[in-house]
Amino acid sequence: MEKINIVRLIALIIVLVLLMGFTYTLRYREAEITNLPNLELIPGNIGGYSSTTTQLTAGAIKVLGVDTTLAMDYYNGKGQKIEFFLGFFLKQQKHSQIHSPKHCYPGAGWDILKEGRLTLNPGDNIISARNILISNKKEKRLIVYWFYINGKIITNEFALKWEQIKCSLQGKPQPATFIRFSVIMPQGREKETKNNLIEFIELIQPHIDLALKLTV
Repeated sequence: MEKINIVRLIALIIVLVLLMGFTYTLRYREAEITNLPNLELIPGNIGGYSSTTTQLTAGAIKVLGVDTTLAMDYYNGKGQKIEFFLGFFLKQQKHSQIHSPKHCYPGAGWDILKEGRLTLNPGDNIISARNILISNKKEKRLIVYWFYINGKIITNEFALKWEQIKCSLQGKPQPATFIRFSVIMPQGREKETKNNLIEFIELIQPHIDLALKLTV
């Protein structure tokens, strides 16, 4: 009986070692590197909006850990400015992680006044985006954002992390993109400003989607 128990224990240890090795291989094997998005597919002039491109400093790019970025300020005929930012990561690493606006803005002196979701209808699609209303005592801003990974639009930070873990375990590529829109909310014109932002996002989102599909 004792001999049988020892054999079972040895067999169990062998199985556990094999499982650990298999999991380690899945977790740390290098996934195929994908292409960078073709950001030229995102127009600078669209729907009555013209734009200027903002160049990030080398230091800012290093801190963000992104592989490529696009930062643009869009202006309509009324002078309203919509800030757009796209950060693309070939894969998530220790020093190359998407930083959620829910964490970044409070760290930069902004208070989150309200948070929720927006339903957008770009083209024939329906997507749900995250939004937060923030204030730094001088102005209020509406921030609309989402994450994009392996063809999926994700608005929850925990869901993003889970999707990255699944891709890592399955040995799949982990390209991830952070999309953010920001607009100042003038007092007395909050509803108009929000509606203009939604219309603009619905107009430009199909172009963003097309640029990112080339990376999948």
